[in-house]
Amino acid sequence: MRQVIYLATAEQQAIAAINAAEALALSNLQLITQLKGILPKPLNQLTGLAIETNTQAVQGVAAVERKAVKKVSAATRRSRKNLSKAFSQANSKLRLKNGQLRKGKTQADVARMAQKLRKKM
Repeated sequence: MRQVIYLATAEQQAIAAINAAEALALSNLQLITQLKGILPKPLNQLTGLAIETNTQAVQGVAAVERKAVKKVSAATRRSRKNLSKAFSQANSKLRLKNGQLRKGKTQADVARMAQKLRKKM
């Protein structure tokens, strides 16, 4: 039986982080709302207004941040996949069986070769 592991994309991770930050900020504001009963009357009214304003600000900022998260284009994904394959090929050509780089070769040579191989794909 095969088990499928679902890995979240970078966009999904970013949106999840934004949602978590928003939830934390809103829960802090709810805590302040519960504690405002301890304050004297004049401060109580100001605190209520401040909490309402902050709640709207937190929700507004979270909405803007969610819109700012960009989806990775298909061309970019394809290019990244090709570069990954090219690095595998370049590493296999420039390394020995024990994993060391061939004499006179550096990791920069591997990267250069990978870029050239990617252009050919």
